[in-house]
Amino acid sequence: MCVPAAAGLLLALAACTTTPTEWTRPETAAAQRDRDQKECEDRAYWQALDESQSTRQLYPPWTGTGFGWGPPFRMSVESPSYFARGPRQWEFTDYCMRQRGYVLTPVRPAS
Repeated sequence: MCVPAAAGLLLALAACTTTPTEWTRPETAAAQRDRDQKECEDRAYWQALDESQSTRQLYPPWTGTGFGWGPPFRMSVESPSYFARGPRQWEFTDYCMRQRGYVLTPVRPAS
């Protein structure tokens, strides 16, 4: 019984120890990178929002908006298109930054 618990703990710890990353491009100052990243994130936010809004249902119970009738009607209040906005926003940001020549690289720990 102890082995599965230990294995689960190790998996949980491994999931928490992700390597930090940052966008890099040769001969680009950090201020320019920050401006580019902000612009890409802003565009990605609106693109993902537009995409999610165009795919949600526009009639009751308005599923996909996070609001619904819920109990006692037992209707689902989720729509994968709306609630997948965060990952979709990341995809747009990633695409935008890569189109500008940036590469996501691991951050080296300070010595």
